[in-house]
Amino acid sequence: MFRKFLEVLLGERNTVDVSGWNEQGRAVARFNSEEIGAFHEGRKEAPNLKEDSRTPEMAEAVLSEVIALNAQGRGSEARALFDPAHAPFIGQMEKSDRGLLFCAILGPDEFLVRQGTYYQDNTTWHIRGGEISKVAPLAAFAWSRNRQHFLAVMPDGRVTLGSGYSTLPQPPVATVTRATFVPLDLPEELQDAFEMPGDRLALTHVAVSDDGQRILLCDAERGVVLLYHNGRDWAEQLIFPSVLLGLVEDMRETLQEDEEYRSQQDMLHAALSPDGKFIAVGHQFGGHYLIDIEDPSAPKEHATLGYLSEYPHDACFSSDSRHVAFNSCHFYNGTTFCSEIDRVKGLQTPPWEQHSSQVTLNSYLRVYASGFLPESLALSATGGAFLLAGSGFTNCVAVDGQVQWELEHGSSAGGLDVCPQTGRILLASYSGFLHLLDPSRQQDPPLSSGYKAPMEIRRWIFWDQLKHPISW
Repeated sequence: MFRKFLEVLLGERNTVDVSGWNEQGRAVARFNSEEIGAFHEGRKEAPNLKEDSRTPEMAEAVLSEVIALNAQGRGSEARALFDPAHAPFIGQMEKSDRGLLFCAILGPDEFLVRQGTYYQDNTTWHIRGGEISKVAPLAAFAWSRNRQHFLAVMPDGRVTLGSGYSTLPQPPVATVTRATFVPLDLPEELQDAFEMPGDRLALTHVAVSDDGQRILLCDAERGVVLLYHNGRDWAEQLIFPSVLLGLVEDMRETLQEDEEYRSQQDMLHAALSPDGKFIAVGHQFGGHYLIDIEDPSAPKEHATLGYLSEYPHDACFSSDSRHVAFNSCHFYNGTTFCSEIDRVKGLQTPPWEQHSSQVTLNSYLRVYASGFLPESLALSATGGAFLLAGSGFTNCVAVDGQVQWELEHGSSAGGLDVCPQTGRILLASYSGFLHLLDPSRQQDPPLSSGYKAPMEIRRWIFWDQLKHPISW
């Protein structure tokens, strides 16, 4: 019956039977959600998850129907017929290696996303209603946490700040070049040995404070820089590499064997507190550093906290700037802890030894993108909750470690945006999927594996083999 309905609706006959698509997927989602729920509620030590057994042939047939609906201007109808999925489409994902990185919610039905990493050709897409269009490329973009300031970085390094995406182009507040990432306070005998950074802009994270006076840029190949307004104009302060974070000692040790020093940038990450007073930064060969920038011209160490897994990998602040979360990873797993900023002042804790100030939020995700849900969107979490988007799952957990929900999205996360005004979460993934979530509604029945998983309202697919991105 369902199959005949599709034939009438779409006007063409499938050669592959897709009538069981929804039923099979929901059975797996229901089973896995029960397993994940038992794990989070302490009834099982680990979930025993089933794999999605729907075939690539079924996925190909479903995809063709979704594409046909989009071509007819009826993409919004696809979800009523076919539940979205991840695993059956892995073959399609492998044909397109340009994942999604930065994303932003611009309004109730307006979004921005960048396709392609910093080392690939990339495309910036603007979504408004049912229209998806290419726009002038942006290297990176982000809202301030209070949604009052929109930060955009151009491919040539110009940094702009405005009240929203619609105000672009804006005169730049600064332009970053390779000279931006050269430390100016090195001892004279070490200055010539510091290798000049390259020209390529490789931004992986950008942020602007709620007052619009401080901007953080994290460049995966060159370092972390703070731009700040000093009352007259904009100034720069290099956070990493820096003398403050052990550059002199590292250079002297390295130069015993090499004639030139190249800064270690592996897994470099950074975050700016919404109040603009702290930066959290780390990299593969260091610790979790919390830097006090109340005087941005003279940053100072607030705390160095030991990692609880192999390598520091991500950092995020709560919206009230009272808490910081740090993630460290081992392969695709990891551990995330949360600390109260005032409580850790002056602390230097060793790796692998959990201090009483470090509250475990998650013990299995390697976090690729993170954010924070304010209390208004965080269900029962007093004070809000961290969003930890990892490889395959996104975990929502309060500052006290209480899990609020978890959602399987399938691939490694690329970017997150949380909009209190619209009540929505936007999740970009290396799968080429862009997910729009409503955390106020729970999936019922479960369409994807998780724990109290939020409703996915819409999904867009950005694959290079498609003639045009599609909506699902």
